[in-house]
Amino acid sequence: MENNYWWLSINPKMLKFRELDVEDMFYYTALNEDGSKRTLHKNFEEIKKGEFVIAYEIEPSNEILGLCICVEELKNERILLKKVEGLTDTVTRYSMETHIELANLEVFRYMQGTLFKLARREFEVIYSMMRELNPKKKYQDYELYGKQSFLEEVYFDENDYDELHDLILARKNVVLQGAPGVGKTHIARRMAYSIIGSKDEEKVLNVQFHEMYSNDEFIEGYRPDDIGIYKYKRGCFKRICNKARNDPDGKYFVIIDEINRGNIPKIFGEAFSLIEIDKRGKENYIELSCSRERFYVPKNLYIIGTMNTFDEKLSLTDYALRRRFCFFTVIPVFENERFRQFYTQNPLLERIILKIMEINQTLDESMQIGHSYFCKPMPDNEIRMLVKYSIVPLIKEYYRKDPQKGKIIAKELLELL
Repeated sequence: MENNYWWLSINPKMLKFRELDVEDMFYYTALNEDGSKRTLHKNFEEIKKGEFVIAYEIEPSNEILGLCICVEELKNERILLKKVEGLTDTVTRYSMETHIELANLEVFRYMQGTLFKLARREFEVIYSMMRELNPKKKYQDYELYGKQSFLEEVYFDENDYDELHDLILARKNVVLQGAPGVGKTHIARRMAYSIIGSKDEEKVLNVQFHEMYSNDEFIEGYRPDDIGIYKYKRGCFKRICNKARNDPDGKYFVIIDEINRGNIPKIFGEAFSLIEIDKRGKENYIELSCSRERFYVPKNLYIIGTMNTFDEKLSLTDYALRRRFCFFTVIPVFENERFRQFYTQNPLLERIILKIMEINQTLDESMQIGHSYFCKPMPDNEIRMLVKYSIVPLIKEYYRKDPQKGKIIAKELLELL
């Protein structure tokens, strides 16, 4: 006997579906508040164990939030359902009403009702819309990535890898700090891949903070659409938190470039306290002021920030922020054996790097010249342009309080060309 497919219109006053974790089970009654049978009560009588149910939230959201399965058939005027998937990107009622194959959905023909029957094709169309917005990809579709892969792609000592790896897993919030050009972002992304176990981009959010970056972009808020009408939208951080909640066995990462350029307490808003280690998890939820949803940061989400340390104007002076993050300093690795083998193959590049190593010894750790400028093979003319138009201006910036010394060092470097 072929299974039926179902649509459950959920009243958010009765059930907060978004707050359920995957595998959570819940009862849904077949009776109204006054004890009378719901419209289309016969559907509650017909639903069978193992049949799929589309979870749709009625006003104000009017969108599909996820997928359930029937665990227990009608008993004592209620059915038992289990949440098997929550959607990060929801399917709106408008997108279904304008779909030619969904125009005659039973749910759109009845003004009232809770549990509706779906034709097999209707379910398939809705499910394909869910998958289009929330693609499910098999693990083996991604390139496997581990510690050895990291060490082959990044000039990083093995001991430093182990220390940073363990720090991220233990403390969850880490900022990679260092001078420009030491490869902080490159390290952050590869470290995330190595902890995940593959280059799964679906589990990594890359975002860059700046002075105008706001809470409604990061968490939630009302943003203008293509025609200028303001509509509620979930921010990128809230979306990846939902992904992590729906996949408790996976590890998810938020990589924040230039973390010190944004107003971090303002960007995180009321969720700022939730990133602390002991504030993670469902039991530490807050109610967001915009959507009134209960929100928490899952324990399987990790945050890696990057920041340049040479600009004093952008130093992190917020001690509440510093308390929530650990800081790992990334330094130039010109003396790394693998990197040495690379640059000694080119006499011009070797002369330039030996001089830069000498210059770095005279500079503060936060104001050094990084190795990432020279990591890719380049012909000599590109090396000359790089030194003349990138390295020399950086040196002059570092020595702006002693411009004469900066000119002398820059001249010595240019003479090597």
